[in-house]
Amino acid sequence: MKKLSRSVIALFLVFTMVFTVNASASFGFGENKNPIHAVTNILGGIIDGVIGFLGILTPTPDYPTVEEYFAGESKNFYEGTENFIDTPADGAKWSLGFGKESLVPDNLLDGSREYYTGGYFTQKVNGVFDDQKAVAIALNDGSGRGTTVFASIDGIGVANSDIRAIRAAVEEKLEKSNIKNDINAININATHCHTVIDTQGIGLDLLLEILKSFFGGADRSIDHEFLEIMIDRTADAIVEAYKNMETGSLYYFETAGMGKDEQNGLYSEDDYPYLVNKRYYTEGYQHFFACFKFVPDNKESAGTIFTNIGAHPTIVDETTKLLSADFPAFMEEKINEAGMNFMFIQGAQAPVSVNKWADVPASTVGEVDAKIVVNPTAEEYKTAILYGYEYARLILEAQNNVKEIEPVLNVKMTEYAIKLEKGLFGYGATEGFIGTTTVEDSSSKTGYSIITEAGYIEIGKDIVLLTAPGEIVPQLIYGNVVSAEESYKGTEWTLEPTANLVPEGKTVLVMGLCNDATGYILPDNDYAHFITDVIWDTDGADKIFGTYHRHYEELLSAGSTAGSETITVLNELVKSENP
Repeated sequence: MKKLSRSVIALFLVFTMVFTVNASASFGFGENKNPIHAVTNILGGIIDGVIGFLGILTPTPDYPTVEEYFAGESKNFYEGTENFIDTPADGAKWSLGFGKESLVPDNLLDGSREYYTGGYFTQKVNGVFDDQKAVAIALNDGSGRGTTVFASIDGIGVANSDIRAIRAAVEEKLEKSNIKNDINAININATHCHTVIDTQGIGLDLLLEILKSFFGGADRSIDHEFLEIMIDRTADAIVEAYKNMETGSLYYFETAGMGKDEQNGLYSEDDYPYLVNKRYYTEGYQHFFACFKFVPDNKESAGTIFTNIGAHPTIVDETTKLLSADFPAFMEEKINEAGMNFMFIQGAQAPVSVNKWADVPASTVGEVDAKIVVNPTAEEYKTAILYGYEYARLILEAQNNVKEIEPVLNVKMTEYAIKLEKGLFGYGATEGFIGTTTVEDSSSKTGYSIITEAGYIEIGKDIVLLTAPGEIVPQLIYGNVVSAEESYKGTEWTLEPTANLVPEGKTVLVMGLCNDATGYILPDNDYAHFITDVIWDTDGADKIFGTYHRHYEELLSAGSTAGSETITVLNELVKSENP
């Protein structure tokens, strides 16, 4: 009874603080005086108050302070190459190795167990349609400065602590094999596929762990059996890639543009209306596949294509019961048929998705229909297969316009802090459920921040690859960030787009969801509580706000300053190597 009384008092105090702080702040809300915002923010404050109350009930792990973290030695973090070079070393050649491992547990293959997926909360899969895998590429420019690993995991996202566990497993496996390695960076990207086993722990398992924590302490919300498999087999794929390195030539090419939006008139020069930006109807996202092709000197060895674009793999329906890695899996199928290895790298995709209602050429439709005749189960996955095959066609046809890349690979990685705010993601991170690297931080509203990673990579002389730890809004990188007039807060975004700081003439790419899964990284000036999407429908809100952007993404975001904190770090990285 005494415990219940304390809980009631705590709840009262939480709500009192929420209303005092949120209501007073909301009516001003920066430069925007719209009273509708006050209502929205008060309702959001009630939700955050409930989440805050759960935090009181849940035993919070002990964390180092942010100052202690940065004063110590980071574990399983790679800084990249010791120095940058402008020209290839004498006689230098590229070396590349490829590795791949399935992450599907045996008990899912035989149907003896179900697993939650990572994208649709309550969805479970009880079998396998295609594969969930880890793919790795080890790349060396022959300069003697070490090997950089790029890896990709089919999954919604992979937390920083799990990335570091994979790196530790790689080092251990190489040491056990008596292989002295020269790895200078291991950068691991999540494809963001929704209909594969949950790789992060944000789903129904999270709620179950929250309930269990009230009675016995916090625990990771990801399936523990699968987590061990993911760490072990991803490390195996990386080791395999490292062992398989061989010399050859590296090329770059791009597909035709894919971002035409008939309704809003964007990219009118493109032939393929395959992408749509669900939040911002402005230019400023990558609308082509950026492709790298490695051709080994040994004619008996298979070549490798690795490709990058920012687009949600959410084509497979959430009602399906068989695991599928969505359109990247079917891209791989066709490129494998062409005799090459394949890796898909997710980019700056934030609210960018595949337009499932676009017209696909009859030749591709006919090919998929023929596949369904042989395997009727494929009907449920038809749209994902269509786009996977079509994207592969665009890539294979674009190979004729390749440009050779000189062997120069410069890598600079850094760690930084993102302040946590109240909300589902902040709660999961603070209470230790979702594998973030969490620290105490007195400058944060919640008293906590997460440590994450970002990077600046040069491949050859003309290509820059930026790594970001979440689902970053591409306009933050490429420009056209929402204006003060159209933003929720009515304020200006003042930071320079990162691409503007890169020397003119260089191609700028993004490896999103890299080395962490910090949620959506949004412009600070357009950040609202996710409850706004529940309260206001877009058409009605346009009449009130002038221009209203959806705010679903805030449901899974570390907080309102993640955008400025991430872009500040990326801009500093670019400027440090391009003074």
